[in-house]
Amino acid sequence: MAYHPDDTLLALYANGEIDTARGVAIASHLESCSRCSNRVNELEQLEANLLQQMKVDKIEAGDTSEQEMQRVFDNMLEDIMSLDMDFSMPRSRQAAKVTVNGKEFSVPAPLKPIVERMGEWRSYGGKVFTSNIDLGEDYRVSLLYITEGVQVPQHTHKGLESTLVLHGAFSDESGCYSQGDYLEENEDTKHAPKTMQGQDCLCLSILTQPLVFTQGVARIFNRFGKGMYP
Repeated sequence: MAYHPDDTLLALYANGEIDTARGVAIASHLESCSRCSNRVNELEQLEANLLQQMKVDKIEAGDTSEQEMQRVFDNMLEDIMSLDMDFSMPRSRQAAKVTVNGKEFSVPAPLKPIVERMGEWRSYGGKVFTSNIDLGEDYRVSLLYITEGVQVPQHTHKGLESTLVLHGAFSDESGCYSQGDYLEENEDTKHAPKTMQGQDCLCLSILTQPLVFTQGVARIFNRFGKGMYP
């Protein structure tokens, strides 16, 4: 894979401060990316060391009563334990199964709770399929399946679009993205993702704001709420 979460996102993940949707996407990316997994381990250790040093500094500042020292180390342990992030969903090590357009796909284990919350698949002309997932957050989270040889109309983004490729590949004006790749686009991006002949694609898509189409007849959707969610 060639595309990874940046250090800012990995740090949010390591510190347990990331939102559920992107947290699960990054956890899934880590399943097959030793580079990012090692970096998260480093960031978790840095955070643990920082917490420990903060507690030690407080003790050295003069508050060294036995009761206070016990409280300090109890809090330190609680802080370190909290680094094992809880996304408010039970986690599983078993791969999940997704069925769409008559095909079944295995997706990383961290996505199993998401798969269990999937809505019905919607089809756009039998070429693009989406299933929305309610995580109780403001983001629009969905699984997106694009059949082979399909080009999505050119669009930009009012907010952030995070994508994790789960199966197959797609490309746009900036590159080609394959299984395991994680990428984020913003309002500076204008692209028309497409799949190649003989290659379909299944992705996890996270949108903070609707898409805004910039070309062709699809621009009519911009009239409804100034954009469109897939």
